[in-house]
Amino acid sequence: MEHLKNWLQKQMRSIRLPELLIEVDNELRYTHNFLHTNYKEKRSVLDVCSILAAIIAYGCNVGPYNMSRMVNGISYSQIQRITDWQLTEDNQRGALASVVNAIARLDTSQIWGQGKTSASDGQRYSFRRRVLQQTFSHKFSDFALEFYSFIADNYAPFYSMPIECTDRDAPFVLDGLLYNESDLELEEHYTDTHGYTENNFAAFAMIGRRFCPRIRSINRQRIYRIDPQKDYGVLKSLLNRRDRTIKMDWVMDQWEFYATLKTGHTTANVALKRLNSMSPKNEFYRANRELGRIFKTEFILQYMSQPLLRHQVRRGLLKLDQLHVLARNIVYGKRGQMTERDFYEMMKTCNCLILILACIVYWQAKEIGRVISECNPEEERIDISLLEHISPIEWDNVLLYGEYVIDPGLVR
Repeated sequence: MEHLKNWLQKQMRSIRLPELLIEVDNELRYTHNFLHTNYKEKRSVLDVCSILAAIIAYGCNVGPYNMSRMVNGISYSQIQRITDWQLTEDNQRGALASVVNAIARLDTSQIWGQGKTSASDGQRYSFRRRVLQQTFSHKFSDFALEFYSFIADNYAPFYSMPIECTDRDAPFVLDGLLYNESDLELEEHYTDTHGYTENNFAAFAMIGRRFCPRIRSINRQRIYRIDPQKDYGVLKSLLNRRDRTIKMDWVMDQWEFYATLKTGHTTANVALKRLNSMSPKNEFYRANRELGRIFKTEFILQYMSQPLLRHQVRRGLLKLDQLHVLARNIVYGKRGQMTERDFYEMMKTCNCLILILACIVYWQAKEIGRVISECNPEEERIDISLLEHISPIEWDNVLLYGEYVIDPGLVR
């Protein structure tokens, strides 16, 4: 592995972040999503540069005013006009989807995954003052906001949204799977304990997906039985209590409720928040809870007995941890502190950040493929079969920060 990593690092190009975004746009034309329909075919160089400057301004947390002073030929009014009229949520989702679909088409990304599984987790960013849409985080000992991100097994970050840091992640787990605009056919999803509830097991089952959370202290979790008269063998001591029996008469047909999530009549996080806040005396809540306990018991038994499943869940979440490390380095402006007062401004920062991350993953994956095709790994005795253990995120050949110009003509 070390030999393979060192060989790739010597062969891969170094590139600055603005140049990387331009190269990816030259191939994928993702900036078309931010242009009016009449101007897509006759876009100018200034249009593309202004859009990229706005994306960097928000994604790197530099801000439009500071960005206009750092680049030549692009004024603050131009960046602000793009921010107000072109950096809409729909345009950003469309641009991200075009990059994610391109990642899935690369031969290199097929080695890491087929785009069938995904993982999600939140990353917190602090605020400098009390503003709207922020809450106190005891982990930060300060007020903070959380960006909840989703990543596929081929390292493609396909969705992200800002949430309050005191909100539990569980109600937002379905949003990325239902509302992303990419062509990924996701079948299995991983989260940590914050993304787990028994109602989520029922929700994933009803929409045809598999929910695989990494639950803290899983050996203390309850498992349940359906038939109290059946002999469950070695599990009998865990199931012999009265509260460990699923009440099947409470479980009713719930397809109408979950059909509204897929059709967009209500968002998944709003519906699941409402469901989780219901009283256990509510019949609808009890039905979903009992249904979720069935799938939860099945998952826990598989998780405890199948080392491969535990390995897959852990590996999926580790990919997301690597993405968070890269995101922390990209958001270098203002020491990583968010200062936006409006929720939609926070949404712009979140969407621009995930778009930059997707462009970096695409460029790195394509660069690794170029090195393998143009160079001769057999002469260096490189084991290409180890490429599945290589990440497109862990390289430092992308210069994420600005450029300092030290003019010798100014020295006296």
